[in-house]
Amino acid sequence: MLYLLESDTRNVKWNGIPLHEATSAIIKEQMNGDFILTVRYPITDSEIYQLFREDMLIKAPAPVIGPQLFRIKKPVENDDYLEITAYHITDDVMQRSINPLSVNKQSCWQALSQLVQVAKSPINDFSFTSDITDRRTINTKEVETLYSVLMDGAHSIVGTWEGEMVRDNFAISIKRNRGEDRGVIISTHKNLKSYQRTKNSQNVVTRIHAKSTFKAEGAKEDTTIAITVDSPLIGAYPYINERSYTNNNIHTVEELTKWASAKFTNEHIDKATDAIKIEAYELDGQTVHMGDTVNLKSYKHNVDVYKKAIAYEYDCLANNGQGAYLTITFDDKVKSGGNSGGVSAVANAILDKQETKFDIMLERAIANADRAFDAEFAKREKTITDAIEQYKAKAEEFGAKIHEEMEKERPEFVKRIREELMSGADSIAELSKKLEQVSETARVNASLIGGDGNTQYNKNRLNGGTAKKISYGTDFVEVGHNGEGFELGKKYVISWSATCTPYGKTDVTVVVNKNPFYGGHVHLAPANTVMPAIDKDLTQKEEQVLAVYYGAYRLTFSGDWYQNVEQSVTIDNQTRQIELAPVYKTVADGQNSRYDGSWNESPTFIFDGGRT
Repeated sequence: MLYLLESDTRNVKWNGIPLHEATSAIIKEQMNGDFILTVRYPITDSEIYQLFREDMLIKAPAPVIGPQLFRIKKPVENDDYLEITAYHITDDVMQRSINPLSVNKQSCWQALSQLVQVAKSPINDFSFTSDITDRRTINTKEVETLYSVLMDGAHSIVGTWEGEMVRDNFAISIKRNRGEDRGVIISTHKNLKSYQRTKNSQNVVTRIHAKSTFKAEGAKEDTTIAITVDSPLIGAYPYINERSYTNNNIHTVEELTKWASAKFTNEHIDKATDAIKIEAYELDGQTVHMGDTVNLKSYKHNVDVYKKAIAYEYDCLANNGQGAYLTITFDDKVKSGGNSGGVSAVANAILDKQETKFDIMLERAIANADRAFDAEFAKREKTITDAIEQYKAKAEEFGAKIHEEMEKERPEFVKRIREELMSGADSIAELSKKLEQVSETARVNASLIGGDGNTQYNKNRLNGGTAKKISYGTDFVEVGHNGEGFELGKKYVISWSATCTPYGKTDVTVVVNKNPFYGGHVHLAPANTVMPAIDKDLTQKEEQVLAVYYGAYRLTFSGDWYQNVEQSVTIDNQTRQIELAPVYKTVADGQNSRYDGSWNESPTFIFDGGRT
């Protein structure tokens, strides 16, 4: 059950006004990210919908942690329902200002304690705790928001201590592990209902430029050190993606290099993401919650890995109010599972198709196995090591096959360029020189297309690729290029391909709730001026308007017998009819019209039969 509470409520035990008419209530939470509730509430004669206002609270049941408070931020009133977006109560403090923070080799709980102490305003009602005892360092130099210091990126408190945040009403805790391994196995032929795997190389980083600016002891001026580190996988991509980072807490080149390299080894920013999303729920008595590690098996998709649940969608109203998961999303990292899953996870890590440096991968796998089993399963270390050695030969064989497949798929011209560059290249300098020559040849050949004197480029010249979406009604689309630049006064031709997708439209019945009905006219003026306006003469009280495009409209109803009606309507795939309730005019023009009637002591209409 959902409840509506006043904006200043501070006790989750209060229920408030029951929202028993709600037709939908979905909670979406992402690990160390957004925590949002969306509610659809009908507009009915109970008039409860009129009670919803910005910043009021909705109490809704969340999985594991129980009832949670969400603050209404975006109530949208549609034709016959409200669409309400509410954010978890902890978002109340995320924009608080935090003075510079300095934590040196302390626990996560101590960092949170200092966070509260250096806040510009007291953070009442909310508490911050952690079970992570690792001693680490974090420093900020400017006034930042609580959100930025607490959870925004790798250099926040959550990122520094590599924790998993739990929001439980007014309590915020950062745990080493939010979930657990419950021994859940989800497989294709047993209980995997829906599977979606998304691989994305858009944000891959293969080269890091890192710098640190600091004032050395006894120095009068700042010292700046800068390094460049390449990913071990830089040769596996047909491009180089660069990114700059700053860490002013590091004062040596060696430390800065180690720190930058760790972004490849620990954060895996040089790999394409590989997220798996499944439909999950109570599975034969097995339960999966946020942060849990499960063994995901799909023989159809050649997947047998341990994955951590990092996001979910939860239907609060399902199962007669008991709730149920709609989807659970798993991360892109291989996890060590319980029972016999540790060895399996290590083996999968070795056989991971994304990895080409098997010696590095092997070292990571051994390190992960050591950390996972040091305390409780130390005696199993030999078993794990033997298994790794067993799979090493298979990994090398598998890697050779992958390399062969990649060579077949690689465009022929790339292969020729590589062979040309590698032949006779005795030094880095020579190799670089050959690369410049080949690049210039390719640029000239790509530019001189056609014979009309204009410089033309093919569609690969577009920055960001050609897979672009243009919304209907957009006046123009901005395009950039990945070349050397356009010259003033010259003509250029850039080409791209486009696929048109039909815009949604539906048939709508207009109902005039007025008896007797004497005809009228409906005009629908779209908010988006690109859409066509619609006009319809009504000869009966219910008439269908065909092929109305989705979107917002201003509806005007007029007629000789009625006062004009104006109202806003939104047309979507749920819209079936539009109801109007016009009022009769006080005086109607009946010139040149004939009306037959009889005398009545209590007339509905009075006709002035004056001179014509």
